[in-house]
Amino acid sequence: MIDKIGGITPNQSPRKSEPVARAESPVRASDNLSISEEALKAAEAAKIQKLANLPDESRSEKIKEVREKLARGDYDNLSDEMLNKVADRVAGAFQSNV
Repeated sequence: MIDKIGGITPNQSPRKSEPVARAESPVRASDNLSISEEALKAAEAAKIQKLANLPDESRSEKIKEVREKLARGDYDNLSDEMLNKVADRVAGAFQSNV
């Protein structure tokens, strides 16, 4: 047996549901990323170190690229901190090969 709880009676028509108010999506702030000159130069130094371990065919092209950058002066006027990082990486590369 099913008891009636409060459904539709013959004298009532079905009610339509009320439209749900949609919340406006909040304005999203855009992300911003800035990379310092030192970080860019450190990335370049790491790239050069990685290139030193490549096979000879790809090394020659990369060495040419590095020589061009040296000629343009891309590596001139590095900060003391950057020079220390590069020196540590080069020393580490030599120590790991011993």
